[in-house]
Amino acid sequence: MAQAAKLGTLTDDLINAIAASTPRKDARQFRHSKDSALRTFKSQQHVRVNQFEIDARLEGLLEKFHVLNNEPLADALKPRLDELAAIPNKWRPETLALLLALSDRPAEKTDINKALEVIPDEPVEQLTWADIIADDPLTEEGIWDDVDIESDYSEHCAPSLSDESVGEPTTSTHSSSLDAQDVVSFARAFVVPKDSQALNKVKDLRDRMTGMHSDSEVTELQAARQVLAMLHGTPTDLFSHGSSDRIRAKYSCRIQNVAPSTSDRVLQEFALLGSQIMIVRQFVASSQQSVVLQSFQAAVQARLHELGKVLSKIEQGFLQPHNSAVVSLISMHAEIDRTSAPLVHLASLIPDNSLRHNVQALQLLNRLFEQACSLQLIGEDDESASVSRLLLDCLSPYLRPVKLWMIDGKLIASNELFFVRSDDQHSDRGSIWHSRYTLLKNADGSIFAPSFMQSITERIFRAGKSVMFLEALGRKPDVSERSARSLTISQIMQSIDNTLLPFSEVFTIALTQWADALEGSEITTLRKVLVSQCGLQTAIEAINHLYFAANGACFQDFAYAVFQRMDRGNGWDDRFLLTELAQTAFKAIRAVDSDHITVRVKPRSDHGHGAHQRRPDVMGRIILDYSITWALQNVLTRATLAACQEALTILLRLYRAQYLLNQQEWTLNIISDRSNERRVKELMALRQRLSWFATTFRGYVCEMLSVVMKQLNTDLEATADVDGMVAAFDTFQSNLISKLLLHEDLAPIRGSLLAMFDLYEDLALEWRDAVKQVSNHTSRPTPRQLVIQQNYSARRSRPEIDDTADLSEGEEEANSGQYDQRSVLSVPSLSKEYNRQLSFLLAGLRSVSRIEGEPAWIMLSERLQWGITATERR
Repeated sequence: MAQAAKLGTLTDDLINAIAASTPRKDARQFRHSKDSALRTFKSQQHVRVNQFEIDARLEGLLEKFHVLNNEPLADALKPRLDELAAIPNKWRPETLALLLALSDRPAEKTDINKALEVIPDEPVEQLTWADIIADDPLTEEGIWDDVDIESDYSEHCAPSLSDESVGEPTTSTHSSSLDAQDVVSFARAFVVPKDSQALNKVKDLRDRMTGMHSDSEVTELQAARQVLAMLHGTPTDLFSHGSSDRIRAKYSCRIQNVAPSTSDRVLQEFALLGSQIMIVRQFVASSQQSVVLQSFQAAVQARLHELGKVLSKIEQGFLQPHNSAVVSLISMHAEIDRTSAPLVHLASLIPDNSLRHNVQALQLLNRLFEQACSLQLIGEDDESASVSRLLLDCLSPYLRPVKLWMIDGKLIASNELFFVRSDDQHSDRGSIWHSRYTLLKNADGSIFAPSFMQSITERIFRAGKSVMFLEALGRKPDVSERSARSLTISQIMQSIDNTLLPFSEVFTIALTQWADALEGSEITTLRKVLVSQCGLQTAIEAINHLYFAANGACFQDFAYAVFQRMDRGNGWDDRFLLTELAQTAFKAIRAVDSDHITVRVKPRSDHGHGAHQRRPDVMGRIILDYSITWALQNVLTRATLAACQEALTILLRLYRAQYLLNQQEWTLNIISDRSNERRVKELMALRQRLSWFATTFRGYVCEMLSVVMKQLNTDLEATADVDGMVAAFDTFQSNLISKLLLHEDLAPIRGSLLAMFDLYEDLALEWRDAVKQVSNHTSRPTPRQLVIQQNYSARRSRPEIDDTADLSEGEEEANSGQYDQRSVLSVPSLSKEYNRQLSFLLAGLRSVSRIEGEPAWIMLSERLQWGITATERR
């Protein structure tokens, strides 16, 4: 019955609440709705809510509050759930289920302040004198004997505790040093009665200091506290930050009992010191990417911590009651200045933030080195030692990639501080020594490395490349040697006992010894491998035979075979036939691998048709290639082989001249029959001079090639590494170009030499024409003369044409006409051209020999002059 009555009451309240929002039509309808709702409630049979599921959901809700960092809401909900669980009620699960169903994002929408206001705080009982007297009556004998009636802390006395800002100025902070028995007086020292007048004075002093009033005065102790706070990096009232991030003192604040000029000067020095320390603090708080700058940050932060300890110790001396300290800004400045001197030096070493981080790191290392040297020179040994230790700490991470490069030949791709760069990992193996790795350089040409490492950068670069080269050749670095490469620069510096040496000298010695320890034996091993296993000496001998005609017989066989094909006409420049001729000619030479020889002919380029260009340079188009291994190509560069090719071209021109002169020996008997004729005499005299010139110039060229080759072998024996070998070949190339007149500045002399070689072709034409005329006027030519005449007619020389072009019949006739016109040139004109070119050649050689001082050119000019003198005597 009780439950039915309660259900009816709840139903009435629910229907009344619903009906209140809608107009009620009549009482009968309201009663009918009420009865219908009661019957519906009574007829419903629902299953009870699972209380364990409700508890689990509530635990999950508490955990959700903790995860969302809403600790106050979780702390407010937990005790209320515990309190609700302690109250016996069988409908508690249903009630909580209804609340959970009605909840809408409680973690976001719940106001914790309103939730806490639901439970009123219990009133805290105040302690009264009645309670104290009830527990401990004031009736004991002698309880008022120790009371100091005249104490300043009595409520009957007027003023309260005097603050330092309103009391008498003092110059010391003598502690009270109370005895252990005077407990009451010691307790009164911590009781400060409320004094509104003193508090107003303190507030007024603060406002006047902040407002920069001219009548603001502080005690020296207050100024000392402000200075210490400023040096700690906290805001103060006595100092302010300027527009340029510099700390400035508020000079309108005066220090009591101190002259304004003195206080201003001391505060100004403290402000300057604080500005420098602030720069260091800002650098320590900044984010740095370079490991060198990060190491510098860590070291500076440690020194800032040491300075903070000193400042705290000074401040502690003013606060401890068992010590007496004299407050003096000047003495405090002397102590702080002495302690912060290393930190102030570091402030001047901080690099510019506008630069890239790798440039900042190098700038920092250079400044640390210069600072350590400068401090030692002026006698600041302690500060110099501190900066040198900091330099070694910052240099250690910089040298890690250097050590990895020298030992393993590897680079860290993301390292922008190391001065070695990998340009192309997939470059041709024949150029890995020269192009795969390069040195990063500054705009002024110096290597991108600290100034104190400029002397060993080339060694570092060479050591790493040697390791990389050996790995490419299939030889791994010796692991047993790595244990001997663990020395650090600091350990080496400690082992140097001579204390009289300057820091720069000691550091340079240590750095050099460190590089020596890391260099290892890979450099010398690589040279031995190139010489012994890769066949460097054999390749040099092959070049000497192929390009320098060390074996004259084999070279002459090849050259004469090419000349014979050339005189036959079209088709002589077939590369396969020329290659076969070269391989057959040099096959007998042991040092030459004939399978590596190829000969090709370059297409003829377009030239002008001036008087100086008599015919195309056929010899310059013949190219002889000799294949060498990729390892040797890193030493024997393409530029060196190109210079050897130029020497080959000169030899081919000389052998061509000798070949034409040798052909004329067969017809000397025919010419001698008409030796009384003037033309024949002039022709034989011209042949004599040209033969002498070819012999003299050929002797000079062969002698120079021998000298240059001997010098190359001597230089190679004296080298200790690959760079030395490359330098030896560079010297060889330079000497070859110089002695064979191949410099670009000597182009006029080379043009004169080409004109001289053209005269041999002109002489051959004139000689053949003379032989033909002599044979036609001979009454009874001998059978030998007829054979020679027929052979010359069959090999009638024609101007060389481009074999790759298709010429029409008209163009061939034109070329033939041009030959006929060239063939009727007079012998005196050829002699005149010879004299002109020889005179120009002598004058040019003497001129350049005086300027350059090349003895070989002087020797050549003298030999050519001998021929002219001998001709004039005859």
